Parts: sequence; C-alpha cells; structure tokens
Amino acid sequence: MSISDLRNKAKQAWMSGKYDKALPIFETLHQKLPNDLRIFVKLAEIRERLGDPQGAVRDYIQIAESYANDGFVVQAIAISKIILRIDPKRTEIQNHLRTLSEQRGDDWAIRTLTPQDHQAITPIHDEKKFNFERTPLLSMLSGDELDDFIDSLSLTSYQEGDTIYKPGDSGGSLYLLGMGNIRLEVAGDEQAAYAHLSEGDFFGEVAFMSRTSRLDRAIAASDVKILTIKRDTFDTWVARYPNIQTIVESFYRERVLARALAINPIFKDIPVNVRMKLAERFKLCHFNTGDSIICENDSGDSIFLIRSGHVKVFIHDPKDDQKSIHLGDIHEGSFFGEVSLLTGRPRTASIIAACPLEVMELNKHDFDEIVERFPAVKQIITRFQKKRVQDTIRTLMERK
Repeated sequence: MSISDLRNKAKQAWMSGKYDKALPIFETLHQKLPNDLRIFVKLAEIRERLGDPQGAVRDYIQIAESYANDGFVVQAIAISKIILRIDPKRTEIQNHLRTLSEQRGDDWAIRTLTPQDHQAITPIHDEKKFNFERTPLLSMLSGDELDDFIDSLSLTSYQEGDTIYKPGDSGGSLYLLGMGNIRLEVAGDEQAAYAHLSEGDFFGEVAFMSRTSRLDRAIAASDVKILTIKRDTFDTWVARYPNIQTIVESFYRERVLARALAINPIFKDIPVNVRMKLAERFKLCHFNTGDSIICENDSGDSIFLIRSGHVKVFIHDPKDDQKSIHLGDIHEGSFFGEVSLLTGRPRTASIIAACPLEVMELNKHDFDEIVERFPAVKQIITRFQKKRVQDTIRTLMERK
C-alpha cells in the first residue's frame, strides 16, 4: 500500500474514532516515515486513548527530545505539557529544555522555518544548510525563569475546523501554536484569510495588545495544540523582560496592517504575499484624540489607511466660514486623502482623529509604483473618490 493510501486510511480511522484499527496503520506509517513527528504524535495519542499511558509517554518523550534538540522549543513545550498531564512526575523534558537553554546561549530557542516533517540529521549549528529564525518570547529565558514561564502556560487541543476565537471574544490571551496550523480570517468573510500560521508562531496579539475584543477569527486548519498565555502572566514577564513587549508589538503591527489591507477593497484582490510587500511602503503615524491629520485646502500628495481607530471628516460651511460641517466618520481598514493624490489639488476636507489613532501613510511615488503593477488599484480609488464627492453633495443639499 502506498504512503498516500496509508495516510488516507489512517485519517479515516482516526476521524471515526476507531483507535484500535488506527493503531497498526499509524505504527506502519511511523516505521516508513520515522522523521514525520506529526505521525508520531498521532501514534502517541492513540496509545493514550487505548489505555496505554506508559506507551504514550514513552513516545511523547522521544518526540519532545527530537523537537528540543533541533531548536523547536514551542513544540517541545507543548509535548512536555501533555507528558505532565499524563504523569506529573515525568519532568525530564522540562529539565532537558532548561539544560539546552543554559548550554546553547545565543543558539537557544531557534527553529527552522518548516518544523513539521523535519529530519533531525543536520546539526543545529550548521547555518549553511538551514535557514534559522528565533522563537519570540523564549530566546531570552533560561534557568528558573524558563521553568516559571513554562509552568504558567496552559495547553488546549482543537480539531481541524474548530474556531479558536471569533469576533467579540475577549482579547485577554496570547497564543503560541505548539502543533498544527491555523488561519486568521477577516470577520464576515471566510475567504479573506490574511495569515496562515504554523508551529512555533504566536497569534492573538492584535486584541491582546490593544486590550479590546477580537475583531477577527482564528480557525484550526489542522488538528492543533495551543499554549495560552494569560494577561497577568504576560504583564509579569514584561515587567522582568521589556524586550518581550517589543517583540509582540512588532508582530502586532504586522498583523493589524495585514488585516487592514485584507479588508480594504483597494488591496483585497491582490495576493497576500504581494500585499505584505506593499505594506512595507507604508509609514506608520500615531495621533491622539482631536489631532488634525489633514486640513482642508492644504496641499498634499499622500493617501492614508486607518490601521486602528476612526476619524471625523469636516468641510467648511459655504454659508458661514466660521463653521464646519461634519460629513461623517471613516473607520478601521478604510482610506482617505485620495482626492489630492489623484488630482494634485488641495485637500478637500479636514480629517480629525476621533480617538487614539494609527494610520499608514503612502506617498505618491510609492503609490504610482503600485498602480503601475496593479492598474485596478487606481480604478477602485477613483470610483471611491467619485462616490465621496456624491456623498458630500448629498449632505450639503440636505442642509438647505
């Protein structure tokens, strides 16, 4: 039987809950693919479900050691949590992680970019053969600090297709993806996945850092195991290690911008990888409540995309120059400033921050390069510009 057929047969037995039938199939798969740790994990899970905790722990220890030795620290921690759930006395993996952190120094908490199905053959120091990146939050911890941090994490399992969180849920937790894959989706649009995450990544930082409810949705793209960091734990660690805040803030900025681009009609149809390259052209600007972002009749040659917060739009009252007319509000994911960018004319309205505001500014030079590659961007903005002119005229007519 081919590997593909074995995989399909194993998945069917697993999904149907026929673990006694699934066991020999996964054992065969493991023999044929000994370095595929996802198969090994399933085999260990089946042993536990069939009432063989000692056999499960034996397998889990091998899996965790393989992950740890190759620098896949988050995955090793997730497996360690499973081992301790089955047998709280089996602390050897946590001790192993502590030893590695102390021995490797700068090489601690490093993972390859493709953790699943990895082969533990090439030494971790051979950077010519592997492309490495550090696992955020963990690379600065060792000794007692690492032990305390691991102890503070909780492990939760989800099946493929499960919702991990949805719009409106509390943003009080930060997540580390220990096993499997997830996708982040824009609320209300299941096709607008703006991020695909794999083992070792962390997520949920958008609402967590802004201390708001969730605005997006996290879906398990496979069976997953997730480590959770609660707010009080995070705040404690930030007080000790300020760099943790910096790391999470960096990811926060990238993900919020990715979401803003995903829900904006200008960029929505542009491929995700291209979108993120475009994002590098934007300049981040912060404003406080009441700050003026642009003023009517001023010159300007840039467009703004709201990353978080919202703004109020005003124009001078043609009947009384001392008064202003409120045309409406513009919210997260929307843009403004397009008229001057397209026509070269002065700003047609004043924009005021209605709350603490983050906007991304794109200048004309970079905009023109984007339009040259994606002509539809200019067409969409022009269409929005015409609609806004019509809305302004309608507002003025209603005041007569």
